[in-house]
Amino acid sequence: MQGPIEPGRLKLNRRCHFVMAFFIVAALLLCARLFYMQIIRYDDYRKNTVDQYTRNSVIRAKRGTIYDRNMKVLAISTPVKRIFISPRDIPKKTVAAFIEDQIAEIIGSDKQREERARLLALFEDPSLTVAQDIARELHKYLGVDEAFVLERCSMEKRADETIKRQVDVELAREIASMALTKGYGNMIFSADEAKRYYPYRSLASHVIGFCGTDGDGLYGVEAYYNKLLTGEDGRVTSAQDVNGNDISSKYESYVDAVDGTSIMLTIDWSVQSILEKYTEEAFQDTRARNRVCGIVMDVNTGEILGMATKPDFDLNDPYVLDAISQAMLDAYGTGEGEVVTQEQKEEFRKNLLYELWKNKAVTEVYEPGSTFKIVTSAMVMEENLVTASETFYCNGAIRVPGLDEPIHCHLRSGHGSETFEKAISNSCNPVFVIMSQRMGKDLFYKYYKAFGYAEKTGVDILGETGNMFFDLKTYSSVDAACAAFGENFMVTPISHLRAICAVANGGYLVTPHVLKASLDSDGNVVESVSAETKRQVVSTENCKVLWDYLYRSVESGGNKNAAVPGYKVAAKTGTSTKPYQDPSGRNLYVGSCVAFAPADAPEVAIIFLVDEPEGNYYGSLVAAPYVSKILSEVLPYLGVDASYTEEELNAIGSLIPDYTGRSLTYASSDAQGKGLNIRVEGSGSNVIAQSPAFGTKLSSGATIVLYTEDAAMDKNVSVPNVAGMSPAAANNALVSAGLNISISNGADNTVAVKQSIPAGEMVLPGTVVTVEFRVTQGVTD
Repeated sequence: MQGPIEPGRLKLNRRCHFVMAFFIVAALLLCARLFYMQIIRYDDYRKNTVDQYTRNSVIRAKRGTIYDRNMKVLAISTPVKRIFISPRDIPKKTVAAFIEDQIAEIIGSDKQREERARLLALFEDPSLTVAQDIARELHKYLGVDEAFVLERCSMEKRADETIKRQVDVELAREIASMALTKGYGNMIFSADEAKRYYPYRSLASHVIGFCGTDGDGLYGVEAYYNKLLTGEDGRVTSAQDVNGNDISSKYESYVDAVDGTSIMLTIDWSVQSILEKYTEEAFQDTRARNRVCGIVMDVNTGEILGMATKPDFDLNDPYVLDAISQAMLDAYGTGEGEVVTQEQKEEFRKNLLYELWKNKAVTEVYEPGSTFKIVTSAMVMEENLVTASETFYCNGAIRVPGLDEPIHCHLRSGHGSETFEKAISNSCNPVFVIMSQRMGKDLFYKYYKAFGYAEKTGVDILGETGNMFFDLKTYSSVDAACAAFGENFMVTPISHLRAICAVANGGYLVTPHVLKASLDSDGNVVESVSAETKRQVVSTENCKVLWDYLYRSVESGGNKNAAVPGYKVAAKTGTSTKPYQDPSGRNLYVGSCVAFAPADAPEVAIIFLVDEPEGNYYGSLVAAPYVSKILSEVLPYLGVDASYTEEELNAIGSLIPDYTGRSLTYASSDAQGKGLNIRVEGSGSNVIAQSPAFGTKLSSGATIVLYTEDAAMDKNVSVPNVAGMSPAAANNALVSAGLNISISNGADNTVAVKQSIPAGEMVLPGTVVTVEFRVTQGVTD
């Protein structure tokens, strides 16, 4: 029998048991930890390891090019670089210590000394940290703030921190050379990117829009079709050792970028240029406070050939204000007693930019005024509520039940007896009130919806605004009476032109659009956009009758200023009063004109809007003349044949030859044979110069001045002021002064409103002065 255990051995056994238990628990915990790391968190730790020893580089997809309908480039991407750093690879040491690390592996003290001296010469201050030196270098090359770079350098676990985007390729090469020279090759990098370039700067700026520094579309077509244009970025994954050197690894991979799709717009560069030329001229002439806009559209397909708003902006530098907006910014807060903070001024600047960027044609509404009478006419003609032979009597006003005051005609004395066609030409409000009464408010609204006004057009441009009609809960016959002549409700220009196109194409409501086709990398059409017809609103037969009414209102009625020599134009002008006044209490107006041509087989329609003009504000004076100018260039460009009268042909004139270097005898005989008068300066026998110059158009009976060898070419003729004169009087004044005249729109009952050379300017004898004439009496809105 064993005796009792000694107290010392008992104590030792307990200690052994405790140690054994401790190791068992520790082993269990270790196993649990290993299970957690290798089984449960395996994917996370694997990813961290891969991230630590691999570098991902993005291959930017090339953004698609934007073309006009004739493949003229409107927007294209050019190569640039993104400069970025890898904070995790930037050592936390001074430049001096960094240099010592680089030369440590060089064998031989003399070679080390030489390399140290070479490297030290590259650094201005070796006592700086590597991060500080990198910040200094990038500030020098890129102009970025050093504190910003240092902040990025402090993100130790990051391998890609962008310093600057859209850096010129050559500058990026210089930065790469600096990085390699200083040993920063695994710390400073560049990646391919693209910068959007717009060859025509401000052309179609409100349609095309622009991109941000990240390459994504921010505005216009660039934003609307951003997904289509963008493509899909690729990626390169490469493995590196602890020193940042590339090594072969199973984690290496390469995914190709898929370039974005190029697109063709319906915009025609030439039509757009013509439209912009005259919207700018109208903006300058009328000094419109709230901008000028215009749209040219194919009446049958809804394709937008041109869309312009003035003032516009440079797509290559969209954050720069136009001159007028900049003047407003400069004047902000400078009034007596005004105090504004820098934050307030910056906010004001942002608002000015947003206003400048807004596409007025789709984002703003206005009262269409008498231009809406085209639509009302189509309604009543479709419902057989009026006949061609029916007559009305206008005494200057009409009373409407529910209104205390009568609705006046623009001609307060009244038009007297008139047919419906004449009422359209006279823009007679009382007759259109009668038309609304015949329809009733419900039928009127039915057609309002049918013409597409109760919905957005669906145009593929961001920011389209809906129209504003009366509250249907309170909508009354009085409202319908006012709406019949285009007042007290609001529409967007694009929505109104869409309805006008429905009349112009025989009654079909089409969807306006700016995308014509998507293209492959070779410029071949992948998918075309077909015309979308929503419905037929009115009959083609009634539309054709209305075409004739509107054409005759241009030829001999109240819309003469929209006439284009050689072409049949159907048009209607309008003037509406805005629901608010300027600070001085003066009423503000919108003058507009809609038109389509040729009137007997319409192809294109146009709307032109002048918002808050100074001085004259009637659409017939501030909008119709520019519609005439636009169509006079657009129609022949589109291949529409002109048919001129003999009088129109003579007014256009013909090109004069180049007589310089010819004998005086030949030049005199040839010019006289072309119906030109001759004036000779000098007594020589050969022509050394002529006025007007070769290529100028002169009508029969004009005078050409021929200079011989001994003649002095003195600018000794003062241009007379012909403002307010009739075409005949202006012609006499200029011819009497020894000058020639080129007449623009010089029909009967017109007066001179503009001359190409200011009165009083001294010019050569024979110089051609172009004089623009307009009808100022008898026009109607």
